[in-house]
Amino acid sequence: MVMAEKLSLSEFVSRRLNPVKVTIDLMKHEARSASGGKVEMPVHLMGAILTTLELFVEDYERLIHSQSPRSAADRRMVTEDQKV
Repeated sequence: MVMAEKLSLSEFVSRRLNPVKVTIDLMKHEARSASGGKVEMPVHLMGAILTTLELFVEDYERLIHSQSPRSAADRRMVTEDQKV
């Protein structure tokens, strides 16, 4: 994802929160629609949820690391889980 160099943290969060809010609403809807205490969700919806959250985290970490004077050893990145 291409990001402007001078994007502030508050601008970044404001711009990226809408997809995360939509994802939260989708998950709430699926939870309310659950029958028998089990949430059943098509794989493509679960993939979309994970992609949305991963993009937010990756962009956030990239922004924080570009603005932070910390050394590379101090940086912690989200690791990718094995694909199912």
